[in-house]
Amino acid sequence: MNLKSLKRLSAYSIVLSAGLATAASAAVLQIEITNNQNADGLYLTPLLSVFHNGSFDSFDAGKPASPQVELLAEEGDPSGVAGLAGAAGATYGVVTGPKGFGGAPVIDPGETAYLNLSVDPTKDRYFSFLSMVIPSNDTFIGNDNPVAYEIFDAVGAFTGIGPISVYDLDAWDAGTELNDGFGAPFNTAGGTATDANGVITPAPDGLFFLNGQETVAGTTVDLGEGRNLLATIAISEVPLPAGFPLLLVGLGAFGLMRRRNQE
Repeated sequence: MNLKSLKRLSAYSIVLSAGLATAASAAVLQIEITNNQNADGLYLTPLLSVFHNGSFDSFDAGKPASPQVELLAEEGDPSGVAGLAGAAGATYGVVTGPKGFGGAPVIDPGETAYLNLSVDPTKDRYFSFLSMVIPSNDTFIGNDNPVAYEIFDAVGAFTGIGPISVYDLDAWDAGTELNDGFGAPFNTAGGTATDANGVITPAPDGLFFLNGQETVAGTTVDLGEGRNLLATIAISEVPLPAGFPLLLVGLGAFGLMRRRNQE
């Protein structure tokens, strides 16, 4: 083997080692959300799921909602907060309902939706989420504490975190519109929303202010009595195929042999 070939082999070894390191540090997670409401209950917009290093804080109780959070809380549009997550170096995805209504991929009562997302355990240790509650004006669910849900520990091992249960008393009022149903998307009340200049607070009355409001799905909200479970979010690790690292080695070796044969 001449000097040129040795240099080329060394370069291939470096690239292959980098590829194996990347594969070893990558993990695939499945995010599963179930809308636990009954047939006459509340709907949820697609769930924005963010994995980050602990520094991504989308909102704070007692402070005004950012324009991005306002967009999500009022319209169910996650693009603004997703943009903030991307700019912060976080990994994110949106879990959409497989059925939805009116052409919108919302998550219906009783429905479960899934998303598989590739993350880096060394930097994507924590989980944050956001979703609008339908048919509200500006009510949403999400975690105020960015490090509340640790998915990977300090050495990158999956923690096996249990399901996250989100109840009506866990919902938030963005403080940006009055809670009268007027002008709210996915609500048949019509009219124009009345802006408010408040701050983010726990949603009032255990969401019972939504009782009697009608959705574009043709249902009338009836939350019954007592506490209501809105959603359950489960995160599990999807095992990589057992032969995946060997496949990378094989592909690297194949590329090296092809180069040598072309010399």
